[in-house]
Amino acid sequence: MRRWIATLSTAAVAAMITPVLAAPAHAAQPVPAGPVTALKRQFAAGHGVKVTQTMTSVDFYGGSAKNSMTTRYEQKGTYLFGSSKVVGSDLTFQFKGPGGAWGSPLRLISFPKVSYLRDDDLLGNLPEGKEWLRGSGDEPFLMSFQPVNVLEPATLKRLLATTASTGRGGRIDGARTTLHRGVITVGQLYAVSPSFRSMVGEKPRGDSATMQVRWKLWLDGRQRTRQLVSAYAESTQNLRYSSRSAVTVKTRFSGWGAKVALYVPPAASVADWEDLQFDESVPARPRLSVPVPGRGA
Repeated sequence: MRRWIATLSTAAVAAMITPVLAAPAHAAQPVPAGPVTALKRQFAAGHGVKVTQTMTSVDFYGGSAKNSMTTRYEQKGTYLFGSSKVVGSDLTFQFKGPGGAWGSPLRLISFPKVSYLRDDDLLGNLPEGKEWLRGSGDEPFLMSFQPVNVLEPATLKRLLATTASTGRGGRIDGARTTLHRGVITVGQLYAVSPSFRSMVGEKPRGDSATMQVRWKLWLDGRQRTRQLVSAYAESTQNLRYSSRSAVTVKTRFSGWGAKVALYVPPAASVADWEDLQFDESVPARPRLSVPVPGRGA
């Protein structure tokens, strides 16, 4: 069964400011909530945030820029919040290589214990009347290409602790932002982030654990994440070949606090993985390996 690697992709959230009428001049001014507190306040059942994301992976073979291939992974959709965390998502993915799009877009609707996948390239392999594939709860349910999940309060806190500089971030979707920059290691991410541990699998050691992920985080005036960019480089060397990959993931958040209701496919339209009926004459979708820092180093 095809494994859908997932991690949450991340966000810092809005501070609630209550107006104070006729406050004495000497009264202490309210202190705006920090990003972590603001994120926790954002969690409310039935609400969520929209996300768009692009991963660009440039692979260099044999140490030459002439022998390179660029792959793009695009994602858009919605995350659903519960009272203390993300509890679901509805995401659409498109994979693009040098020759254009690879197959039809994938749509993945996920909850903690079940997920539903629609892949138009597989419809001909499903029983009549079935349009969705159901995944079990042992699969990571919030697929993201972003290794840094700022929708996890503990991960956001650890990320901000590695801030090296802060400055003006310009406007994103009309909002003024503050830009934070820093570097976090794969080992630090693994220690704090459940979604990253799900992506990587086995605990990174040695060079994998010390691999650096450079990051930039844009926060608006209400301490909500508007944009996150992470980047890292990874090298592979063996007796047959050498390669180097440069990966950049850009995630943008919008519509914080909007009401969200995720679609659940009708039971009659859902099949399980064992119901797939492959025809050997039909070429299979290319098996794509989404880059993850530290997983293959």
